[in-house]
Amino acid sequence: MLKAGLKTAIDISIIEQAKDAYFQEILKLINNLELPDLEDGDGNYLRQNTFEVIEETEKCEFTTDVPKNAIVLKNRKISAVARSGSFRYKVAPLIVAKGHAEVDMNTVEIDVGLAFSTTTTSDGRVIPYVTAVDVKCNINRFDINIKLWGDFITDFASLFEVFFVGTVAGLIEDTIKLTLNQGIPLVANTILKKSNGFLPLPIFPGWVVDYQTPAAIQVSDVRCTLGYKALFFDKLIGEEESTGPIPDDMPYHMDTHLEKF
Repeated sequence: MLKAGLKTAIDISIIEQAKDAYFQEILKLINNLELPDLEDGDGNYLRQNTFEVIEETEKCEFTTDVPKNAIVLKNRKISAVARSGSFRYKVAPLIVAKGHAEVDMNTVEIDVGLAFSTTTTSDGRVIPYVTAVDVKCNINRFDINIKLWGDFITDFASLFEVFFVGTVAGLIEDTIKLTLNQGIPLVANTILKKSNGFLPLPIFPGWVVDYQTPAAIQVSDVRCTLGYKALFFDKLIGEEESTGPIPDDMPYHMDTHLEKF
């Protein structure tokens, strides 16, 4: 067990400055997302369904959820388009509409939270672990524009709007929430697990940080704090710990540090 270590704190106001960049990475998980086919058993269907983010407006908010030990990103104004490559719908006993569709969704709200804890690797090393919390998706049903191409479109347009508002929009919301709940932990924890507690330092060839986090990152209303065991070493030499005493009263945060780190 390493004896040397570090304690760090970063003010929420500093993390918040990069909120837009964080959210853009999250949107990559759902951009060009394939949606499930919809079939009702009567021969009606929507197939080859996709969801594409068109624009992320500058309405991203950054907050904390202290009880869940999480940071939360919210964007209230995302525009997107849902496409159906092929649909079939029986409009009347002898009238069947076929074609493809696009739905412009001008106001989509997406919230995502990242909660912090720890996990133990197979060789007993304690490292950070991330889970998704507070994940929400809401499509404003009153701010959509439906475009249809195909046969008998005039007869089908009003029915499709009812179908989209009542069924398709909910399917999109559920698929996005499922994707984010699964995708965010998968990406983050795969990287952490692969490191196995060793991080290379790109600016110093051959140098590595051997680290462990006995306690999880702690989120408060004003800062994130972390204490971890860590040792910088050169791979050509190996790990050599200091023989001097490690102070127990090292502060996480000092108000005199104006850079907030």
